[in-house]
Amino acid sequence: MTKAPLVSIIIPTYNRAHLISETLDSVLAQTYQNWECIVVDDGSTDGTDQLMASYCAKDSRFHYHHRPDDRLPGGNAARNYGFELCKGEYVQWFDSDDLMKKTLIDHQLHNIGDNHKGISICLLDRYNEDFSKLLRPAKKHEIKYSIYSDFILRIFKANLQTTFFKKTTLDDYQFDEKLRKSQEVEFLQRVFRKNEENIKLSNEVLVDLRRHKGSITSDYASDTMISILNVKLILIEEFPDDGNSEVLNTLKYNYLNSLRHAFKTKTTSVYLKYLFKFKFLRFKDSCFLIILYMNYYLTNKGLIFYKKRIKKISYLK
Repeated sequence: MTKAPLVSIIIPTYNRAHLISETLDSVLAQTYQNWECIVVDDGSTDGTDQLMASYCAKDSRFHYHHRPDDRLPGGNAARNYGFELCKGEYVQWFDSDDLMKKTLIDHQLHNIGDNHKGISICLLDRYNEDFSKLLRPAKKHEIKYSIYSDFILRIFKANLQTTFFKKTTLDDYQFDEKLRKSQEVEFLQRVFRKNEENIKLSNEVLVDLRRHKGSITSDYASDTMISILNVKLILIEEFPDDGNSEVLNTLKYNYLNSLRHAFKTKTTSVYLKYLFKFKFLRFKDSCFLIILYMNYYLTNKGLIFYKKRIKKISYLK
């Protein structure tokens, strides 16, 4: 009989002692039992150490580590470090506040094995903070352009919790540890672009995602905006030369639409720097957007004209 392959579950965490036990219990409840669960702490100060000590004592398949001091703070460094430590043939990154359905590992393994693929992507349901209310049920996968193109346009939804990997598929990939936001998008777009034919899409809901104040993006601080804009530039710059022009133009429009947050919050250094980084505008349009910003900065009027202008730039949309 073929031995069941080891699956590595990698969970970065930061100050989630009040939530992570539910996640770890959902790992324990898996019908597939040959797993290791590597939890990497990004610098918690809330009692996560003590909680993890109890889980490690209860089950030797749990392994608890701290992000090394020579790595940048953040979830990406924790994810990379966990991957460096893992020993499994398959990899499942997960978040420390979400829940696995009990058949997640079993069914994702079968999706890969039965279809001879390297990646399987399932669905998730979105719940409120205590999972008492279903906020947004999953929608079946429907592809318009391609998995890669639909993903970078956010038509096709996937994240790390729903994406299960054969480890050999990840040999050439690491998370960008300098990014603060949109890290998963940047990582997955690289993987999907090179592995389009190696992906199995499953319409089974195998993840319950928790929405709460700590997970909903409402922070538009300067470094957050910079990270988002950098990722959107990467999506444009790395888009294949033979890719769909409609997809590329939509990416350009999405970039300018994200730059609107710097416009709205009057973050001058970010707005001007990333307007000049964007090499696709005609000179007259660049001048118009600069003058429009100056007027908004002084009078608080003009935001609606920014929205209208980027929609009217025919060579972008």
